[in-house]
Amino acid sequence: PPGSRSDAIRASPFREEIEQEWHNMLAHQLPHLPPFASFWTELDGVFTWLQGKERAASLRRAELGDLDPTWTAPKAMVSWRRGIPLELLRFAGANRLKVEINYRAEQGRRGPRTVEPYSLRQSRDGNTLLIVVNDRGQVRSYRVDRVAGIRITDQPFRPRYLVEF
Repeated sequence: PPGSRSDAIRASPFREEIEQEWHNMLAHQLPHLPPFASFWTELDGVFTWLQGKERAASLRRAELGDLDPTWTAPKAMVSWRRGIPLELLRFAGANRLKVEINYRAEQGRRGPRTVEPYSLRQSRDGNTLLIVVNDRGQVRSYRVDRVAGIRITDQPFRPRYLVEF
């Protein structure tokens, strides 16, 4: 809205400098820096929310079939002893960045998949699952023991479901 705080920030003589120095100022502090453009486009919503003019979106959990409803992933960093850096999923989800996972399916098909990370859950038979939305917009689960690698991308996503990380 005209005259808003976000307008004042957008009109700042320092705006261009912030964008140019975004990487230099912050990249050394984060495992993967979200793109400046994704941060910038969220400003209006943040200020509207801070002024009490808009409520935070209430998103539902991504649900799939045979999940254990009593299990929840730890909220803090833990040693998962899985051989892959699962905390990258937590960081990417919290910062709304897609991840590329290298996955080996039960049928043996292996390869990268770029997905939106939403949560770690557990199946009723005890497998830890990564719950995601794939590039076709479908909710999917991947067994964590079949993930061979995780790489954070610089592709932001707008959550369709509750991000539980």
